[in-house]
Amino acid sequence: MNMNMVLQSLISGVFIGGILALPVMGVALIYGVTGILNYSIAVIGTFGVFVSWTLVGHGLLVAVLGGIAVSFGLGFGLQQFIFNPLIERKGNDLTLFFIVTFGVATIVAGFTKVVFARPTISFQLPGTKFLTLEGVPINSQRLLAVCIAIGFLVLIWIFQKTTRTGRSLRATSQNLRMAKLVGVNVFLVYAVVSGIGVFLAFVGAFFWGALYNVTVSTGWDLTFYGYIIAIVGGIGNVWGGMLAAIVMGEVIAFAGNTVGGSWQSVVVYAVLFLILVVAPRGLLGSERSI
Repeated sequence: MNMNMVLQSLISGVFIGGILALPVMGVALIYGVTGILNYSIAVIGTFGVFVSWTLVGHGLLVAVLGGIAVSFGLGFGLQQFIFNPLIERKGNDLTLFFIVTFGVATIVAGFTKVVFARPTISFQLPGTKFLTLEGVPINSQRLLAVCIAIGFLVLIWIFQKTTRTGRSLRATSQNLRMAKLVGVNVFLVYAVVSGIGVFLAFVGAFFWGALYNVTVSTGWDLTFYGYIIAIVGGIGNVWGGMLAAIVMGEVIAFAGNTVGGSWQSVVVYAVLFLILVVAPRGLLGSERSI
């Protein structure tokens, strides 16, 4: 592999990691606060992208706001009216919520396939430019995706530190019993966090659609990578998820350029295994254990 290809792989890895960091942040937030693994968030986020695509004729801003509203609303509603009652009765049963959220994802994916006749969509964002670094072209949209991922990470940190809802979120994730004792509406916090998690997955899927194509299976792909990366970073750890997204983005990019796309999944699983052998709780650790 020559230096030009190495640089191209490094840049591609950062871009892939930047996009994947968004659903990973959603996974980390939801698990870190609620203690459940929600396997439906990326599929719901992809449904939101299809909604945005149908609204593009009314302007890009309307399309994005429509997708955000649908994604956040579904995440909030499912948590408030389906998952929260289950938590109240059954607790944070990982097996139960794997079955339930996987079932929700299957229903949403099937609904997406029926409602939206076009199986493959993509977005053309305005102002796309190609920059060059040492002769390697850089898509400005990919650079924007990385900046937005970092921006959301900073905003979430500020939200947690400076707002009442954010402090309630932190209190709930750190000590559930104490949060209840001081009057935090835990189940409302769960619903808000789930809405935010699905919203982040929507943003990731939206940029995926701006750079590549989006199909119904895109939600499953983002779910697959999202959970692998979240586990590598330390499940429930937002900062760990961001770091792991960049690391695994590089792994995916270099694997694609060296051993080919058919071996990418093998390499990703091998790296996942090695990292968890060395650091069972992920790169930056987790406040919860699976």
